[in-house]
Amino acid sequence: MTRIVALLIALLKDWSRSRETVFFVVLFPIILLVIFSSVFAASTPTFGIAVQNQDLGPDGEPTELSAQFVESIEGVDPLSVTHVNASRNVTDSDDARRVLVIPDGFGEHVRDQAGRARMVIVRDTVTMVQGQLNDSQRQSIQSGLAAAGERTNATNATGVTVQFYAPPDDESAPVVRGILAQVVAEFNQEAIGVEEPPVTMTTGTTGSAGLGAVEYYLPAFIATLVLINGVMTVPSMIAGFTDDGTLKRLVATPLRKRDWILANVIQQSLLALVLTGVMLVVAAVLFGVTVVPGPLSIALLLIGAVGFSALGMALGSLLPDPDAATSLGGIVAFPMMFLSGVFWEMDIMPETLQTIGRLLPLYQFHRGLRRLMIVGTTDGVWPAFLSLGVLAVVFLAVAIRLTRWRDFAE
Repeated sequence: MTRIVALLIALLKDWSRSRETVFFVVLFPIILLVIFSSVFAASTPTFGIAVQNQDLGPDGEPTELSAQFVESIEGVDPLSVTHVNASRNVTDSDDARRVLVIPDGFGEHVRDQAGRARMVIVRDTVTMVQGQLNDSQRQSIQSGLAAAGERTNATNATGVTVQFYAPPDDESAPVVRGILAQVVAEFNQEAIGVEEPPVTMTTGTTGSAGLGAVEYYLPAFIATLVLINGVMTVPSMIAGFTDDGTLKRLVATPLRKRDWILANVIQQSLLALVLTGVMLVVAAVLFGVTVVPGPLSIALLLIGAVGFSALGMALGSLLPDPDAATSLGGIVAFPMMFLSGVFWEMDIMPETLQTIGRLLPLYQFHRGLRRLMIVGTTDGVWPAFLSLGVLAVVFLAVAIRLTRWRDFAE
């Protein structure tokens, strides 16, 4: 044990001298924390949209109904509305990323179609209550409906379509389209005289009260830190010891291969705890985060650090060149990071990729930390302990098997 402690101190000193290691392990996750928290923690996103109103009167001004429709769009908080000249060809122009076109005749068609819709409502109402009316009342109502129907049929009471344009690479287009669909639905209700719709919807948030987006992203940043440290930094470090002859010199000492590997894994686990603390302090200072990991969160963090560090030890034993070992670690780390649903929900991916992502240890690690630190429950966290424990045991054994120790002695 004394040899492991002495080796651990030496490894920590050597780690602190490597600028590249310090950058990727310390600064890179903090940069991710600051960027993601600043971008996604905003209270309400704003989407720009241009409106082209082609429904103009003889004086060149928008008709009353089209102007009311534009005002409804402008009244939606997430939308930032600009206006496009009615004569411009918006489909061939890149000046506006998203454009809503209100066609000529919009007001006339809305007025006529609204009248027809009201007639349908009146007819249905009369049909429902006609058993309670006498013959004279029924005849008067039918005469009135017939006369109104003739006037309605004399007009072109077809619906009108507004056209929404967006480029193929606009990932926010579905969100904007959904907002516009809601505006259209409310405008239609007002057009036929429905001032209070029978069904409304409110929104709320789930999870612990008082926690914002930054707190919910925090487990993702911590999981990313542990992954990058273990799978990208450790392979380069181990390959560097082989490349510069340090490992060969260590073989000549009484140090055993198992002690060497355990010391490295313990070092990375301690670093994971320290760096998690640094990230929590940065999040508290910059964004007011108040989340504090509990005992189970720390235990899961340690098991994850051991598991990913053991994986990194195994990868570093395969290649003697530090740059090649770093590249190999990146090949493992980055697909795992982006397939495990760390920074976005997995349901946006195809089902095949979702299945693969749920099998990756980072998925369980992130979900376990989130449940323990943010949701405050132990439900569903035991698969995370199990998968990371298996990862640690398996790759510790693989690292011990792959590390060339006797070969140097011989």
